[in-house]
Amino acid sequence: MTKKPGYNIGIIGVGYVGLVTAACFAQMGNKVRCYDINAKRINNLQQGGVLPFYEPGLDGLVKKNLKSKRLGFYINLKHVVDNSQIIFFCVGTPSRKTGSVDLRYLQEAIQSVAKLCDEHKIFVVKSTVPAGTAELVRKIIKRYYKGRVDVVSNPEFLQEANAINSFLKADRVVLGYADDCPVEIKKIMREIYKPVKAPVFETNNRTAELSKYASNVFLATEISFINNIANLCDAIGADVKVISEIMKSDSRIGQKAFLNAGIGYGGLCFPKDMKGFIRIIKRNGYDPTFLKMVEKINIGQRKMVIKKLRQMIKRIKEAVVVILGASFKPNTDDIRDAPSITIIEKLLALGAKVRVCDPVSLANIKNIFGDRITYHFQTYEALKGADAVILVTEWDMYKRLDFKKVKKLMEKPIVVDGRNVYNPQELIKLGFKYKGMGR
Repeated sequence: MTKKPGYNIGIIGVGYVGLVTAACFAQMGNKVRCYDINAKRINNLQQGGVLPFYEPGLDGLVKKNLKSKRLGFYINLKHVVDNSQIIFFCVGTPSRKTGSVDLRYLQEAIQSVAKLCDEHKIFVVKSTVPAGTAELVRKIIKRYYKGRVDVVSNPEFLQEANAINSFLKADRVVLGYADDCPVEIKKIMREIYKPVKAPVFETNNRTAELSKYASNVFLATEISFINNIANLCDAIGADVKVISEIMKSDSRIGQKAFLNAGIGYGGLCFPKDMKGFIRIIKRNGYDPTFLKMVEKINIGQRKMVIKKLRQMIKRIKEAVVVILGASFKPNTDDIRDAPSITIIEKLLALGAKVRVCDPVSLANIKNIFGDRITYHFQTYEALKGADAVILVTEWDMYKRLDFKKVKKLMEKPIVVDGRNVYNPQELIKLGFKYKGMGR
């Protein structure tokens, strides 16, 4: 395998991670061929670059590299395998009911590719997997391919709503190898990521696999920690936003992006990885009580929003409550384990009439709630005659609301600021009843 101006890369699984990885590798000058078992998705992407989800900037990047023919989408797996030097596996690894990681789809993908191999390939596992998965992958490949097998662990650290930047301008690249991995393989992997200009951590497979869990669980812990402080602030009359800034000024803590109180974390990665990490800890004979508390605090924040609302409104039944933001974070349409879902369910259970505003995820939220709630792109329209508004997702448009106008539109001026983006003094001065998270 000799160095080329760009590498022939195969991507197996064109979900969020796979599509972002493919577009970015193509942008870096490689020839990228993608395969997914979802033929409709592949056809939509190949015909016009129609994305299956919303991610800022990705649509343009996909179309640009389709046009340049550096990026292609195929339903023929053999074509992708035959024409790829390096094959990245980006298939889903969801949680089972027990919290353990379901590796079924990864195993099936590895098996399907291995059956088609008639020459050496570099197998790269980008999916989030428990430590020890690389060894399992190696065993599966060896059942079908009798040549040398090299499996690289290359966990993804993509940030939804900022995925392109978090790939092309990554904080770090992690590469895990077997002890007997040839120097040539390591050189190729470094070359692929050279345009990223990020620190490269080369280690063994298990360390690389565990590093993804460690990073996400730490960030989730930060969020639950500051939310626990926020709840204490509510009890004693302190302001968590000021406390957060004081903490960040400590050079030992630094400007932690996740040290901001609110409704808590959601999305696919943090909840799934927390459950998976807890299972790993238990399986190895350690006590996961601390991490279970992190989970408990996070879920509790969603209930706290309802508690705050009930403190300000005498009768929730039949009250019109507007939810600002349905996605789990701004600039994405991802509603997987989004706090909005829990909050809406609890409001409906209390008999409230729920209106939901979001610029991109209304179709996804409608798949869950159907005609039980109403859906609005126009914020001020949704606020007409409302009894309360809850900020759930801090989209820029909701940060810039004209509250003088809002006051005139609402039946009752009640605001629950689930992300602490509004100025309490200003809203109270305008005549609103206001509650933030720990403010």
